[in-house]
Amino acid sequence: MKKHLPSAMVLFALLLVLCLHAFAADNPSDSGRYTPASSGSGYLFTSAQTSTRAKLPPTLGGTGTLEALRTSPDITVNGISIGYMTPRCTVDGTAYVAVSPILQTLFPGTSITFQDGCLTAAGDTVCLQAREGDAYFQVNQRYLYAPSLVVIQEGQLMLPAATLAEALGCSLRGDGVETDLVFRQVSPAVQAGTYDENDLYWLSRAIYAESGNQPMQGRLAVGTVILNRVANPQFPNTVEEVVFQPGQFSPVSNGTIYREPDEDSVVAAKLCLDGVREADDCLYFNVTSLHSWADRSRTYYCTIGGHKFYL
Repeated sequence: MKKHLPSAMVLFALLLVLCLHAFAADNPSDSGRYTPASSGSGYLFTSAQTSTRAKLPPTLGGTGTLEALRTSPDITVNGISIGYMTPRCTVDGTAYVAVSPILQTLFPGTSITFQDGCLTAAGDTVCLQAREGDAYFQVNQRYLYAPSLVVIQEGQLMLPAATLAEALGCSLRGDGVETDLVFRQVSPAVQAGTYDENDLYWLSRAIYAESGNQPMQGRLAVGTVILNRVANPQFPNTVEEVVFQPGQFSPVSNGTIYREPDEDSVVAAKLCLDGVREADDCLYFNVTSLHSWADRSRTYYCTIGGHKFYL
């Protein structure tokens, strides 16, 4: 019997080595580095070693799966939680959100550059341009109004959540910084508007001649008055006829109506033709320093920039 003992010991040792190897294969080390990897749903954190489970990097203080990244209140896009990487704020009571994470989640593969306060994004179905301090931004060459301006916070360019959702074809539930913001794509992103060339030509020139030294809100208010007149049966039926109605607009008599409009005046004209309104139903305006017929005969409504507006 003694001569068989070495063979039994060798067999036992081999079995022990195989068991230890199998145990190691089923329990990979968690000591590998974690690096952010781009994905269609924002950023996932994956181990440098092969793993069937995405884990959080130690720098975020997480030991669980991606669910631990959820914030409260959260921001979700098509059911994907991105609140942990999407700054938000309120400006004049309006909810603002960072643009880049939302674009990357809705439109994977979109190329985004952000430099000197300007953000440009280009993808297969969406192109977006926005610049800090402007009162508008573009999606697919369509202008969207941002009355509280485009802002930068925490190093990211931010836009009004509701307007951004509309531009990108999303419904939006929630508002402010104390509630969840839920984006859900329900249609394609907006497309460039089409405009009557004559209307755009004269409306942009009238806006520039009357309010070229005003902020966007003031330009829109002047355009609103002109389009309100077009829609009112007491006035002519086209932009050109309203502008050239005798005795109504001083730029016609002094010739400044023929000046080439600046970019903001063209943008204001397009926004007005797309339905944006300031000064509501007003039909008249004059400079604040002038006491005119409107002061005596019309109902004062508001002052925007250097103009008073009347119903």
